[in-house]
Amino acid sequence: MRVYWPSEPDLSTGAGGGLMWVLGLLGASALGIAAALVGGRWQPRWSWTDAAVIALIGLVGLSAAHALDHRPALNLAWDWVGLGLSYLLVRNLPRTRKETSALLAGLVISALAVAVYGIYQVTVELGEIRALYKMNPARALRSLGIAPGSAAQQLFENRLLQSNEPWSTFALGNSLAGYLVGPFVLLLAILWRRIRQPADCESRGARWVALGLAAPLLLLMLTCFVLIKSRSAFVGLAVGLAALAWSERRRVHTRTIALAAAVVLVIVGVFVAAAWSTGRFDIYVLTQSSKSLRYRLEYWTSTWHMIKWQPGVFWHGLGPGNFGWAYVQYKLPQASEEIADPHNLFFEVWATAGLWALLALIAALGLGLWNLLGPSWDAKVARVAKAAPPGPPSSDPPAGPGWVLACAGGGLVFAVFWSLVIRFEVDLFARWVVMVITWWLAVLCGQAFWRRQPIEATGLGAGALALIVNLLAAGGIGIPAVALMLWMLIALGLNLRDDRPCSVPRVPLFVGSRGLAFGLAVAWAALAGKYYGTVTPYWRAEGAIAVAEDALRAKPPRYAVARPALIEACKDDRYYARPWVMLSALEYDAWKDRGALPQDRNVWREVTIALYKATEPPRNPNAWSLQRDRAVVGRQMLEIFKGSLPPLEATRLKGNIVEASRKAAQLYPTNANLHALLAVASADIGMMDDAVKEGEEALRLDKLTPHNDKKLPAQVREQLLKELPSWEKGVPSSK
Repeated sequence: MRVYWPSEPDLSTGAGGGLMWVLGLLGASALGIAAALVGGRWQPRWSWTDAAVIALIGLVGLSAAHALDHRPALNLAWDWVGLGLSYLLVRNLPRTRKETSALLAGLVISALAVAVYGIYQVTVELGEIRALYKMNPARALRSLGIAPGSAAQQLFENRLLQSNEPWSTFALGNSLAGYLVGPFVLLLAILWRRIRQPADCESRGARWVALGLAAPLLLLMLTCFVLIKSRSAFVGLAVGLAALAWSERRRVHTRTIALAAAVVLVIVGVFVAAAWSTGRFDIYVLTQSSKSLRYRLEYWTSTWHMIKWQPGVFWHGLGPGNFGWAYVQYKLPQASEEIADPHNLFFEVWATAGLWALLALIAALGLGLWNLLGPSWDAKVARVAKAAPPGPPSSDPPAGPGWVLACAGGGLVFAVFWSLVIRFEVDLFARWVVMVITWWLAVLCGQAFWRRQPIEATGLGAGALALIVNLLAAGGIGIPAVALMLWMLIALGLNLRDDRPCSVPRVPLFVGSRGLAFGLAVAWAALAGKYYGTVTPYWRAEGAIAVAEDALRAKPPRYAVARPALIEACKDDRYYARPWVMLSALEYDAWKDRGALPQDRNVWREVTIALYKATEPPRNPNAWSLQRDRAVVGRQMLEIFKGSLPPLEATRLKGNIVEASRKAAQLYPTNANLHALLAVASADIGMMDDAVKEGEEALRLDKLTPHNDKKLPAQVREQLLKELPSWEKGVPSSK
């Protein structure tokens, strides 16, 4: 169900979008452990791959303890815990190949439903969204929290008005492409197996009917994949297909593999040509490749410098969700944007949780691919089974693949219910209609294609490899839905390797099944207690914020209700900066609604103190954007109360502006606008040497950056050029 809602974490709201999903997984885990305790016949699957995955999850979770921005780190650490729980449940709950195959079918059909919604999005919804935006841009920007005339507006308009790429339930098309590439490679692997080696009990006519019914599903996924135009995903697709071809080299003739590869290239070429002719695929996909690669190299260079020089990061990492504030300290002057992850899965894990987590990731992926794509170990499997201590008498487990698939579809039904009935998100009605119809049509059309032939683990290995290659340049190992697809492909593939020990259920040594289940129950209780202790303060704060937002949306705003609600939110969660930022904005808006009286001088203290509290430990003092906001708001207050503030208060306010500006410029040293802000603030209090140094640095960075949104505004540039000669002589600003 995780993919049905936006998956990229929203750091501005604490990145808590996945906490309910984790709660559901804790409940599912409790049921699994309870079954093992009651039945006493549990034989878990276990391998070194599983150990590496759990080590990775544990190290990322521990890294949240020393994160500066503690709230998103805690919430995202729970997302990683959710990935670990999902992995273990999928490894151990399906008891037969048919159940594993049915669970895999649900995963692939969900990806298909998301892909079809992406097609509907760009062919129907996008035009409607553009028309609504053009009718009232100011209202749309206000609803999204984007300041008119800002760089954020330009970026939003570029994506909305100039781009025609689907993003479906994700924030970016690249994330959607990463989610789809693994299932698409798997479907191609199953298609190849059906063509190469039909089932013994299946007639030729039945086989081609099954292939004909499944073909539209493959073509729909390919259509969405082509429309996304993700270069890293195309490379991943090519590598995944190459891995499939390599695994088939001893089964079929080389010419047959070459012919199949040519057919795939022709089909993809036809779809690309069709997209090109309709204007949905353009030359920029090719011509901008070098620019995209240059951007990646800039990201990776700065990330390496950060890992090497930022204290503690090399060994322990920054914690989940903390990459962005540290990255800008090492961002190259010519780099394009502030990023939330380094667009590389290995750098991302290293920066998040340190070197040991990186080694655990390499081990998990390496061992997983080795198990999925490697040769058979039938002899060793026989030895493992023979060496296993005798357990209680057992019979073959009941096969329930139909129930597994029905429950997977029920997950989508519950998602619809949650969205439309509980959260009242009626604007998403079309999304759910498209996905529900696609889901059940895929079941009807694909069941014959899926059931007749055993699914080989090599197809899942090739799909996982394709996803890993995509993550090398696109990033997203910290995006729950994308990472979930990767770990599910590996887990389900391990289950299907009947010829390797990783798929063999084993009776626990020494403690037995009930003893192990009891130990897991104790661990689950500790995990659930930690979840309650770290998450409930955030949920209480979010509840208070919701009350405040409702009061502020009223006409007129009910400040008397919103203010105590935000104060309560600040008390509820001491790690959360958002209520302090909202409280600062509330005090400013309330003052304006009172008539913006100059004699109401206490407002500048209330506004600036609330913003200062947002950057005070245990909240993140290194959040450069909040430090910039402190300086900008302080300057606004200074302009508003010019001449009416007592000299001592004016001096104190100017000192606060310099302190916040200096902190912001130190945290983001290649930002020309921050140095310009500090130059003007320094001149205001007579620090002329600092004003000259910062002004010259701002102009230098302005010349270095090729990106218009990173350059100084023309008015600011002209002011610096005008004032610098005076500042060099020790003369204060003319204003």
